[in-house]
Amino acid sequence: MISGVTSGTATLVLEKEEDQLPPRILELRKKIHSEEYLENAIQRIAQVISGKLVENPEELKLQE
Repeated sequence: MISGVTSGTATLVLEKEEDQLPPRILELRKKIHSEEYLENAIQRIAQVISGKLVENPEELKLQE
């Protein structure tokens, strides 16, 4: 289990034995070890954040 995780769902998934996990979780676990997959995921996250900044920059300002 990861300490500090408050989501019951995340905790349950991490505590399950590998043979009890859904196929999608097992597939994602394998993918995160691929450098190409991670690079593409980071690129996509950057594109989404950039799009949000362009659409509504006021929404992403830090609140004081």
